[in-house]
Amino acid sequence: MNKKTDNKFFNLTGLTQVEVEKQLQERKKNLKKDKNSKTVKDIIFSNVFTLLNLLVLILFIIVMAIKRYDQLLFLLVNVLNLSLGIIQEIKAKRTLDKISLLMSNDTHVVRDSALKSVSMHEVVAKDLLFLELGAQIVADAKIAEGTLEVNESFLTGESKSVFKSKGDFLYSGSYVVSGRACAEVTAVGDEMYISKLTHEAKKYKNIKTPLMQNFANLVMVIMILLIPTTFIFYFSYDETILKSNKSEFLLGLSGFMIGMMPSGLFLLTSMSLAVGFVNLAKKNAYMKDLFGIEMLTQIDILCLDKTGTITDGTMEVKEVYAYPEAKKVSEELMTSIISAFPDDNPTQKALHHKFLKNDESSKGDHKIKKIEFFSSLRKYSAVEFEKEGTFLLGAPEIIFKKQFAQIEKDVDKHAKMGYRVLLLAQTKTSIEKLDHNTEYQAVSLIMLEDKIKEDAFDTVTYFKNLGIQMKIISGDNPSTISYIAQRIGIIESEKQAISLAGLSEKEIIKIAHKYDVFGRVTPEQKQILIKTLKQDNKKVAMIGDGVNDILAFKESDMSIAMASGSQAAQNVANLVLLDSNFSSLPQVVSEGRRVINNLEKNSVLFLVKSILSFLLAVITILHNFYPPADDIIFPFDPLKWNLIDIFFIGTPSFFLSLEPNDKPLNKNFLRNILTNAFFFASLIAFNYIYLLNIGWADKTMRNENVSVMLMLITSFIFCFLLFKNCLPFNKWKTLLFNAMIVGFLIFGYSTFFIKEAFKKVLCNITETIYDHLFYFIVLAIINIILVLGMVFKKQLTAFKQKLFNK
Repeated sequence: MNKKTDNKFFNLTGLTQVEVEKQLQERKKNLKKDKNSKTVKDIIFSNVFTLLNLLVLILFIIVMAIKRYDQLLFLLVNVLNLSLGIIQEIKAKRTLDKISLLMSNDTHVVRDSALKSVSMHEVVAKDLLFLELGAQIVADAKIAEGTLEVNESFLTGESKSVFKSKGDFLYSGSYVVSGRACAEVTAVGDEMYISKLTHEAKKYKNIKTPLMQNFANLVMVIMILLIPTTFIFYFSYDETILKSNKSEFLLGLSGFMIGMMPSGLFLLTSMSLAVGFVNLAKKNAYMKDLFGIEMLTQIDILCLDKTGTITDGTMEVKEVYAYPEAKKVSEELMTSIISAFPDDNPTQKALHHKFLKNDESSKGDHKIKKIEFFSSLRKYSAVEFEKEGTFLLGAPEIIFKKQFAQIEKDVDKHAKMGYRVLLLAQTKTSIEKLDHNTEYQAVSLIMLEDKIKEDAFDTVTYFKNLGIQMKIISGDNPSTISYIAQRIGIIESEKQAISLAGLSEKEIIKIAHKYDVFGRVTPEQKQILIKTLKQDNKKVAMIGDGVNDILAFKESDMSIAMASGSQAAQNVANLVLLDSNFSSLPQVVSEGRRVINNLEKNSVLFLVKSILSFLLAVITILHNFYPPADDIIFPFDPLKWNLIDIFFIGTPSFFLSLEPNDKPLNKNFLRNILTNAFFFASLIAFNYIYLLNIGWADKTMRNENVSVMLMLITSFIFCFLLFKNCLPFNKWKTLLFNAMIVGFLIFGYSTFFIKEAFKKVLCNITETIYDHLFYFIVLAIINIILVLGMVFKKQLTAFKQKLFNK
């Protein structure tokens, strides 16, 4: 910002530094509580005080009451899981805080008659805010000098800009669409109007992703099944069993509840997302919501603004074509016209560089009567002089309208060369009286070049290869955008581009899916386009960097802003690219895919345990209600579950969730994991029924025998499940798999096999297998065929297709 020019624009003093420091010492800072930010205390509280942890506490009390301390390993596992979850979330929070500090919005204030840039938190009452295009209004204020167009949709819900002049109030949370002004701060912090609107805070919405909804539904279903099943489980037993074998019954009940609770699954989810969040930060991407990582991977349509996204945002005046029939504009007058508008965007910066000289006397004696700053809705700026009349600078077809045929060939010629074309037009009509009937004289066409980023083509190719449809939505001439879009591979022909100038909402809805490049788009039209594209359950992302993108941001499923863009756009966006580099987005999407793909693959392990526990409970209940049968105890106690949990589920899942995985996402996330989980859980449940049937035939086969045999079969199946998740193997996955198998054998031996009672059970099992060898051979063959078939399902399908293709 040119401080010298700005100070001359507003002859105001502002507060002194002494007055500011006095207010800061009195803690009159512009701070308000962030309702969406978690403190460390909040993180610990939300992780500790959950329904699942309450159930764990109840189970702990039960195990302590029956003095089976060897079964308390489940508590250690839960404490470890809880600690890891809290640590990862705190780590993610600290990363977020660091980025937030780097991104904290600075605002410009006038103090001691000088323009200064300060943190928004250091703004105090009676400060003078300097506001211009794209600025976020960080505190309630009253305009002291100048005029503005302000968007207050954050407060009112209305997308239309509101004109503000001297004496009008400005509210925190709104942003400047057009104009320049100085405003005196009237309220900061909790005294601001927005802070007092408690109902507005309640309207805050996190990103609703399929993963969030699926897991919320999953928790609800599991808890609905768990509580009534526990009561039915209890009442399925005869009173004599409850009294005579109370300890074993309570262990079985605890085993059922621990097996069904999906606490490890939610830990894996939160940890995976937290690790993904930290990794995104390392890739210069700031995601405001952990679950937003998933939404990145769900996008069907990617819409982007041209300037600052696929172009580098720097412009250069390449040519000026003066119309011979127009009255020649002197160099001094041209300097006065251009200098009337601030260099607050790439276009104005290029114009200032071309036409302005350092010598202030070059402006001449041209007195300005009125200025109308550029806005995305109007698409032109205007300055009125006392003697020379009114000059308009902006989009040719918008300014000329009825007269556009006079210059259309000239405009199209240069637009098709990729130039942004501006028209400088003159009229004797004052700014207040300008309308569609006003007659203009074309003075000159100004051609600007917006440089395409070198890696734009590769980035576009990446997204097209993913099957993501790409659309450019811009305020520029459609011919200009079409030229750039063809160069980077978004479209093949100019026929895929269209101008939305003057089109109604109904007309826009009809053509939204027919074209891929939209020019002369207003902010409201961008919003309509995004809303229309979201039909048919499509997920739409919007990339931009200016205030003209904010309405589209709010409508989109995922909004992505450039850090080099406006403060207001960054505040609204779900994701901010800190390096403002469009080409870094593929890395961000790849990280999202890694997180979600690995979650899907490893979630199966956890859900097998939950579904299996429920099925075993149902079988146990039905068996106990069956008249000829003796009551049986639930086959898994907490210790058996912990062995499987540690070595086949929790530990390997955590390490496997960190591996690279850039495969295309399968959108049927929940259906996929439930199908696989239900298959393996049902297979183990079938084994349980098979063993119970043998037990009915052989009265010497006791509950302990069935339990141990089922434990061995379950371990065998989980071993193959882990094998499946490790495919394709590499060095570290081979090491992980072998370590888990060895760990299970060592821990299992030290826990069970050295006990005399367990040795006796193994002897009984050996005898039972020998007596019923045929049935066990059949059972083994069924298990091996089904497990191998499921593990190598993809390979078998590929082989089958290859065979039939021959």
